[in-house]
Amino acid sequence: MPTNRTAAVTVVGIPARNEATTVAAVARAADAGLRAAFPDGRNVVVLADNGSTDGTAERFEATELAVEKVVVRSGGIGTGKGTNVFEILDQGALLGADRVLLLDADVRSTEPEWIDRLARAVDGPEPTIAVPAYRRNRFEANTTNHLASPLLAAVYGVHVQQPIGGEFAFNRAFIERARTWARPASSYLYGIDVWLTANALREDLRVVEVPLGRKLHNSPFPKILRLPQQVLDSLFHVLLHTDGVRPPAPRDEVARAAIDSASVRPDPVVVAHVTHQVGRYLADRWEGVSDLFPAARDLRAAPWGLRVGTDEWPLLLADAVAGVAAGDLESTRDHLVALYVNRVLTFWDEIEGLDGPRIDVLLDRQAAETVEAVRSRSISFGRTAAPSVFHEGHWIGYNEESEPRLGWSVPA
Repeated sequence: MPTNRTAAVTVVGIPARNEATTVAAVARAADAGLRAAFPDGRNVVVLADNGSTDGTAERFEATELAVEKVVVRSGGIGTGKGTNVFEILDQGALLGADRVLLLDADVRSTEPEWIDRLARAVDGPEPTIAVPAYRRNRFEANTTNHLASPLLAAVYGVHVQQPIGGEFAFNRAFIERARTWARPASSYLYGIDVWLTANALREDLRVVEVPLGRKLHNSPFPKILRLPQQVLDSLFHVLLHTDGVRPPAPRDEVARAAIDSASVRPDPVVVAHVTHQVGRYLADRWEGVSDLFPAARDLRAAPWGLRVGTDEWPLLLADAVAGVAAGDLESTRDHLVALYVNRVLTFWDEIEGLDGPRIDVLLDRQAAETVEAVRSRSISFGRTAAPSVFHEGHWIGYNEESEPRLGWSVPA
């Protein structure tokens, strides 16, 4: 890294698909933040678009920015957010970037100040990734709160509040290291964020959490059947290359502040559709689910399907880690998605009437108990080969919001 940070090359990448309504505001925030943080540097905003049909790229190109603009495109079939992120990292390498930042294209609360905060966190020669810490709507961040964060804490001993937040930053040393990591097909989809964070923890790289305030964006709930499947697939591939479950690292006694005061429930029609699909899945596959997840056998019925409370969920996550270690990645991934949806709906019931700080305490307890549940087992990972092709597996026929292509391989 240069000694004068203002003279460096900084790239802000915006991965996008069909985000025409918000991409211009995100680009303008990136432009203002770059000019304020690096007035003497070379600053570039890169839009990476894969298959947009709503004029996202055209809206970006028509947005007036003072810094340089670059647009890279890829087709929509068999691609996803990870495709865009890898394109941005490649552009960063071509431009000789000293740091690359990512801003999600659908965020409505992006602030120019985020640029300086994220960039400052990755200054220095040591490979470093900066991840965000937000306040979120209590009905969002479900994959983060119930899957990615507790599983990473349980296996790697590090509690990262928002390991799949989207607003990331990397220095050149980190990007060079990341180029050496195996890329499962799901890392080209929504698995990209957890792939980056999990690999950083696996290699004991520096991970810095950067407070960014409130995050407001389009509701992710309609993706609740396919997004966590892709996230889990990437995470489980990284676990297979991990030396073993690690002891918990010392934690700063800083209270979690992940839950925002504002809350908006997802569309009840969408929730009802998802609940129906998950109920069908569990009815058809209960024998396999209960064999792989013994803790599920004691679950009680609930109006939405199964009651998966804060006490039960850590045991189910420990079953999942054991299933991956035994080499059953696909079944573990798919069955866990069904149980996870029931956990989300149970969680919403549990937090009825609670304020943000009390919900934060509940999530911290859930993560801590997941750490203990995993550590109580004798789990070791082998470098078991996993298929490079990603497809919906057991969810074919249940997820009507699936990707248009059900199976594809890592690009050559």
